[in-house]
Amino acid sequence: MTVELLLSGLGCGLLCYTLGRYNRAVVLQRWEFVLGAPEKQTIESLRQRMAVDSALTRQALEAADRAREANRPPDALTVLRVALSMMEEAGADRLTRLRAMGVYSRMVRAISPLPAPSAAPFKGPSLRATASVAGLVHRVLVGTQERFRLWLLMLGLGVRIVLRGGRRSADAAAREPLAEEHWSCFTREVEDFEALDACHLTAFAALVASLAAVDRGGRLRLWERIVGDAG
Repeated sequence: MTVELLLSGLGCGLLCYTLGRYNRAVVLQRWEFVLGAPEKQTIESLRQRMAVDSALTRQALEAADRAREANRPPDALTVLRVALSMMEEAGADRLTRLRAMGVYSRMVRAISPLPAPSAAPFKGPSLRATASVAGLVHRVLVGTQERFRLWLLMLGLGVRIVLRGGRRSADAAAREPLAEEHWSCFTREVEDFEALDACHLTAFAALVASLAAVDRGGRLRLWERIVGDAG
């Protein structure tokens, strides 16, 4: 009996995994032509907003590095705090949008399929572990809605992990302003935040396609409300 239950469980797991792969390969093709000009414009607008956030944070971080190299630790730490505040503000925007995406995702019956989360784009060990676990869970889920909400959960956790790491690195740099390690850690958090933004945009585009399929006439433009809710 134990062997039979084990084999049954293994068979169910393999079936879910196979169905999941089949769904993404076949269903994805059906979503390719859903996005129209308004939807693409909204996605591009969000992409540009994220690019501006990244550029401002990078600019502040580079200015902090220059001050540090010029042996001006107080100035370097002041500008580093500016970079951190920019990342925190951007993080609050991302978390607000993720919550809105979770709400609006319940208005559709199907969502454009997303790939399994991967640790490859990330550098921080905590974030990589989170993405790896999410990738494993993704493979046993069959429904696109469940997988989409898993992505939202991973992205939300990822933003919190990166912001916590940025704060710790900034605090450590304040205690030891000449230690290269703390500055390198902060730079890594910035890079991970940018990688999360790319994943965020992928999830947003998937939801926009799903909402566009429901709102064929573009009367409601729910995707614009999501961007507005986080703006």
